[in-house]
Amino acid sequence: MQIKAVIIDDEEHSLESTDMMVRKYCPGVLVIGLANSPEKGISIIDALKPDLVFLDIAMPRMNGFEMLHHLSFHDFCIIFTTAYDDYAIQAIKTDALDYLLKPIEPDELINAVEKARNKIENDLNLSQMESILQQIGAIGFKKHKLALPVEGKLTMLEYDSIIHCESDGNYTVLHLNGAKNIMVSRTLKDIESMLPHPPFLRIHNSYVININHVVEYIRGDGGDVLLTNNILLRVARSRKNDLIAALS
Repeated sequence: MQIKAVIIDDEEHSLESTDMMVRKYCPGVLVIGLANSPEKGISIIDALKPDLVFLDIAMPRMNGFEMLHHLSFHDFCIIFTTAYDDYAIQAIKTDALDYLLKPIEPDELINAVEKARNKIENDLNLSQMESILQQIGAIGFKKHKLALPVEGKLTMLEYDSIIHCESDGNYTVLHLNGAKNIMVSRTLKDIESMLPHPPFLRIHNSYVININHVVEYIRGDGGDVLLTNNILLRVARSRKNDLIAALS
């Protein structure tokens, strides 16, 4: 049988690369749609009703897991794709789920597609989507570490160790508790999408803070927050109510 597939990835080069590899190494798979954002992914999946979806995890605005909750059509298999060998991915990896680590290896792609084919042909009673959502609910996104590529290595940061994140153009500086700051080549929006809310909260176009590290809030037009590293940050007026609600 021919499998209809959709590929969703916010990075254009990854989107094109995955498309090329699927067409080259998986002749039984027909790519019927590409999406470079989770919003477009939702639209394409609901409209085209694919058998298989290749889904990136770390995307801005909403990650791959969050995107699943916004779908109307659920009857398809998923192969997650990611640049991070994250503990959360290991936690939800079961026979009903597979993932590919970027850069994708041809043999791993072929094996993952074969697993998906078997699931589709066996017509499982419990849809893979239901299984995934149950697992996500069970772990409640309660992972405790953020995986980031730093100087050629994958660095695992405890959430509690991150005091705040600061935008620096297309880079982000992570201010850590008792350790040297880290700069990564990801936008603040990307980093924000990878962090749990709460305890992390955007208080300004340039700052995401860990509210567990707030020492005091100083009232004002938007106000300021003093953090445990003795850094004082300005709060945008439009973010003030969200911060007060979170601190309350």
